[in-house]
Amino acid sequence: MTMKLNKAMERLWPQTTYPLSFADALGTLSKQQLTSIRTNLRISNLSSLNKQGLVEKLSEKIPEHLSEVINCFDNSRYKLLLKIVKNDGMWDKPLLEFQQYEYFLERGILFRGTLEGKHVVCMPAELVAYFKETALLQEHSNVSRNTEWIRLTQGLMLYYGVLTMDELQAFIITETDDEFVGRAFIDILFDAQNYYDTFTIGEEQLVSSVICEDPDGIMKERSLRNDLDFCPFTKQQLLKAGEPEYVERTTPYMNLVRFVLHRYEIDREDADLLAQSCVDAAKNGSSLAEVIGVAKDFIEIPNLETANAITNLMVALMNSTKQWAIKGYSPEELSAKRTSASLLLNQVPSQTAKADVIDLQTRKKIGRNDPCSCGSGKKFKKCCG
Repeated sequence: MTMKLNKAMERLWPQTTYPLSFADALGTLSKQQLTSIRTNLRISNLSSLNKQGLVEKLSEKIPEHLSEVINCFDNSRYKLLLKIVKNDGMWDKPLLEFQQYEYFLERGILFRGTLEGKHVVCMPAELVAYFKETALLQEHSNVSRNTEWIRLTQGLMLYYGVLTMDELQAFIITETDDEFVGRAFIDILFDAQNYYDTFTIGEEQLVSSVICEDPDGIMKERSLRNDLDFCPFTKQQLLKAGEPEYVERTTPYMNLVRFVLHRYEIDREDADLLAQSCVDAAKNGSSLAEVIGVAKDFIEIPNLETANAITNLMVALMNSTKQWAIKGYSPEELSAKRTSASLLLNQVPSQTAKADVIDLQTRKKIGRNDPCSCGSGKKFKKCCG
């Protein structure tokens, strides 16, 4: 097992040299990896070359084909390249996710390696010189715009799970933006999905969170709620939600974390992961039993007392979780919205906008014709429903 792990690490972090030349960097790659670089940079007329010929041509062509890639950069990638260029092509404390290393490698920009026993990331010397001699990194005016677009998209995916590209643009692109800006927006997102791995663009340009298990199913659920607008969020809320590693720790969320930490031998990171996994399941529309099943992947439920306590915590968590099928509302928010609208308009709200609220006592979803859980004696649909 250790031998296999060592070989895997050698493939990911091969021995390297510094300064690193394009010939040495590209020479360690497979023909398939070289082809990926050619394709990503849209370098034509090289498909007939053998590996050595491809290495030689790419060494010449990569720098002059990077402008479109750089134009898609946000602040994170832009600052990283500036830092490495300033350090003459060396980054001796790399801290990226796997797909981010792959992103830069598949564009011929950065290469992982091991130097004097340490993991490093190097930029070929020819590319360092090119960046220093040209204004490609010095005059990148779209960084702030790209950063905002990507962050807003990630925030919208957190709350809505899936949107059509038209819906997404309607949330982000202003009315004054022209068709060119719309095309640039799509290019930015297609590029960013490969770097951040937080959202994906599927068939028919359906943009969805990577944790959305059934985007088409969510869209079908929403089609039953055409009279329900998306839950509103401010721009600042979306930007905050789109920050890396953002977690919305509500009171029910923290209650679950505290309970698990108190009752089980589990560290804070795993307790947080348990709660987040349950939230993700609720967003996807999982049942109460399914969400409890997610918790059982982390903890045992040894007796009825613990089962009841966990169930109560999960009911509160699910009722407060903003769910994708109901357009970013939590069930309790949507019920409150419908009650308010009913009082305002003095009419029974539409069935197509119902929220699946779970009764804390019975742990079951409340039907529209069931007695209301508030104890009024009225049917749910004519009271809190």
